[in-house]
Amino acid sequence: MSKKLITAIILIAVLCAMADARTPQIGDKVKIGANAGSFYAKYNGTITDIENGLICMKCDEASVSGTIYVRAGDKPMDVCIGIGSIIAIIWPDEVK
Repeated sequence: MSKKLITAIILIAVLCAMADARTPQIGDKVKIGANAGSFYAKYNGTITDIENGLICMKCDEASVSGTIYVRAGDKPMDVCIGIGSIIAIIWPDEVK
């Protein structure tokens, strides 16, 4: 009986900790780090669509392993990223 109670308490604690995770929403300004094979890609922009395993965004800045494809001030570019390749999502508006 006590093993079941301890297991239940641990399970509840884990579920409560995971509930604080934030989910990206359309219109959020984010920075996304993604695994692009043997390269690392960074994207900055505003999310325009989320569906079918993709996050699409209007990208203000983009680089892959140091090579810059879109600079700040350039015309934004539409980019879709597979959610399986995403390593990190940062909401820069909330960083203080």
